[in-house]
Amino acid sequence: MKYIVGIDGGGTKTKLIVMDTEEKVQFSCIGGPCNILSSGYDTVKQSIEMVLQEGIIDNGLSFDDCIGMCIGAAGGARDSVKSQLEEIVRNLGYKGNLQITHDGEISLIAGSRGEAALLLIAGTGAICYGRNKQGDAVRVSGWGHIIGDEGSAYSLGIKIVKAVMKAYDGRGEKTALKELLFKVLQINSEEEVIMKIYGEQSNKEHIAALAVLIEDGLKLKDAVSIKIADETIDELVYTVLPAAKKLGFMDSGESFKVIIDGSVLVNNDYIREGFTKKIQSIFKNACVSITGQDAASGAAIKILKGI
Repeated sequence: MKYIVGIDGGGTKTKLIVMDTEEKVQFSCIGGPCNILSSGYDTVKQSIEMVLQEGIIDNGLSFDDCIGMCIGAAGGARDSVKSQLEEIVRNLGYKGNLQITHDGEISLIAGSRGEAALLLIAGTGAICYGRNKQGDAVRVSGWGHIIGDEGSAYSLGIKIVKAVMKAYDGRGEKTALKELLFKVLQINSEEEVIMKIYGEQSNKEHIAALAVLIEDGLKLKDAVSIKIADETIDELVYTVLPAAKKLGFMDSGESFKVIIDGSVLVNNDYIREGFTKKIQSIFKNACVSITGQDAASGAAIKILKGI
């Protein structure tokens, strides 16, 4: 069987799919983190080796029958990251067509199939990536949790922790997020928050995982939770605005897609609906929709369609 391999390498997991020439997914598997900049070369090497083993070798497929392989990885636009990812794959014996790009591009292809569109991902990190009919591409944000990624799960998580500590100090309002945070961290006091957040076992993924607490806070009609959620909506809107301007979507009058993906937008009704309402009030010609296919499929389609 001739096949194509699409790999979505994110900050917390790596997904591989094997697609046939009719665009049917034959096999898929999931591995660990694939961000060299945050997780390191050895961790990413282990993740890629695992998915190639489980998805291809264990299924009796030969690299010789692979039409092409595309990896869309966090940081994949950087030459240094590309060369390291290529080294990992080549060392496993694959000698065929290999394309490496960033995760935003493959998610955009998955949702737009090459049409003019903007993609906003708000998962562990946050990035807006888009392309117009002329083929011009632009990205906004996605600079990592220290200097960017506003509106991401990490950004939400750290705001939740800060809100609890500000309330403890008297610098902020009391919030229902305190008890929610204590429960998930399995602690009994604010002093213990420090040990959990700065402990050796804590990393950005652990903080990003705290973002789900905002949903419970919203259900309780907690004022601080509502404020944080509203700030997140604004941050995501302001991430889309400059991308739309640079690609000419604001002036053309033609309809275009704003494709959304990532846990913050997909799983949180309040944030998704608030974001959609604001975007459609700014752009009368915008259609906001959740991506129909996962990013790994976009990577495979990039190879299959020559996008």
